[in-house]
Amino acid sequence: MSWICFPKSKMSRVLTALLLMLSCAAPTLAGDVTGEVTEPDVISSERYASDIRAFYLGVSASRATGGSDEFGLQVNGGSVFGIGEVSTDGNFAGFRGGWRGILPARGGRDYVYGLEVGYDFGTLDGSTSGQIGGTPVSGRSAISDVFSIRLRNGLTNRSKSVLYFVTVGYVRGDITTSASVTEVGGTTRFEDVDRRQGFSASLGAEHRLNDDWSITGELEYLQFESKTVELGPSFSTKSTPSYRGLRIGLNYTF
Repeated sequence: MSWICFPKSKMSRVLTALLLMLSCAAPTLAGDVTGEVTEPDVISSERYASDIRAFYLGVSASRATGGSDEFGLQVNGGSVFGIGEVSTDGNFAGFRGGWRGILPARGGRDYVYGLEVGYDFGTLDGSTSGQIGGTPVSGRSAISDVFSIRLRNGLTNRSKSVLYFVTVGYVRGDITTSASVTEVGGTTRFEDVDRRQGFSASLGAEHRLNDDWSITGELEYLQFESKTVELGPSFSTKSTPSYRGLRIGLNYTF
């Protein structure tokens, strides 16, 4: 049998090259085994917890003016005599509280939804006067003590510092309707107070001061149901009160 023989110089070169390759590969192989293992990204539960801010309480003040309500008197179930337009005017202050949730929306914004309950105290008052057959007659309408339940929805800006929102809701308030007739013997006054329901709508913005406090401003409109009011045995009038106003407020979120 014959053997294939390599020259010694060539053999030494081959061995040297193999040793160099192994010495370079050793750190790489060791690094693959002992290097740091990258953990997969985990979404923190705190993000979802911060998406629902739960409850808030606030105070507010409103300057309001009433819509035009034509005041007329029906005498003994017969003819209706117009007296004039009643436009209520006044101020409200109130308390409110609610719950809201936050969902991520497109463009880096948040969609905000929730429910708000409020109570406003104060009085919007308006009157008018005229004559019926030469007899001086006056009419008055007032709105007070308004309770409301509203649905609130809106979108924040990209920095989430301002919320632009709309609300629609149910309201219930005290409506005072009165009339007075001045005759030779003196002035006779008739008055009726009832509690009526209605609806509200508003458009506004809320600016976040910090994680807890925010200020609000909104334009609102309230409309109460129309009702025929009996004023004594001889007179009646149809009342349809409403008002619009500018409301500012301060909220605390917890």
